Amino acid sequence: MSYAEWAGIAAPYSRSFGALCASTIPEVLTEARVGGHAPGRVLDAGTGTGEVAIAAAAAGWQVDAFDAEPSMIAFATESAGARADASSIRFTTATLPGIPYPDQAFDAVTANFAINHVDHPRECLAELWQKLVPGGRLVATVWPWESTPTGRLWREIQDETGAYPPPADRLPAGSDFDRSEDGLAGLLAECGFEDVRARRVRFTWRVAADDLWSGVEAGIAVIGYAYAAAAPETRERMRAAYDARTPALTGADGLLHFELSAVLASGVRPAVAG
Repeated sequence: MSYAEWAGIAAPYSRSFGALCASTIPEVLTEARVGGHAPGRVLDAGTGTGEVAIAAAAAGWQVDAFDAEPSMIAFATESAGARADASSIRFTTATLPGIPYPDQAFDAVTANFAINHVDHPRECLAELWQKLVPGGRLVATVWPWESTPTGRLWREIQDETGAYPPPADRLPAGSDFDRSEDGLAGLLAECGFEDVRARRVRFTWRVAADDLWSGVEAGIAVIGYAYAAAAPETRERMRAAYDARTPALTGADGLLHFELSAVLASGVRPAVAG
């Protein structure tokens, strides 16, 4: 998804797929403290609507955060400003590579579902490595390449309606990596990180059906790309197919329930830089 495609969709993103991405935040912040480090300075890369940054500030970290999309930064700034425990976060519009932070300035870097949105993940991770103090830890998450309940839901809708997204641009040759524990851990090791750890984070995501669909209507994710490219009558059929399937996914609380997992990996900048 290009930067332009993120413009103006912060609110529906926060309600839908942003809320999904926020499910890993407790594990991300726990991993950032591996080794007994007390909260210090953290840089949140690709902050989006600011959920990781806000949670880190509430946990006592001194937070800088950046995103390439100005409207996301505006949304995050407003959300943080409404909270006494997060109003000191410094949000910046910036794009990897080339972010405007000094080297060796942060005790931790978080990249929650950010590395999967850059064209050159190794170059971007190498730059984030530079921003860490020696001994500082980077924590990154990605969605695994495997069948998931949400993925099956979207594929069923696409197969029923014939609504498929236009062909997507692939990452430049040699830039991609396997979206698995070994793949993400190997990527961090390639970029100079040590004490690399990788694991699967499992959780139940609960979301209102209308909130999730708001993300589709905003053109977010593969199903959103398909919706954006579809004719009006096909969009109506997509919504009808969605509504027909959501009752089977709805719990007693009236929310959709999805059993999901993400890949989390972390690594340390060596105490003595090589």
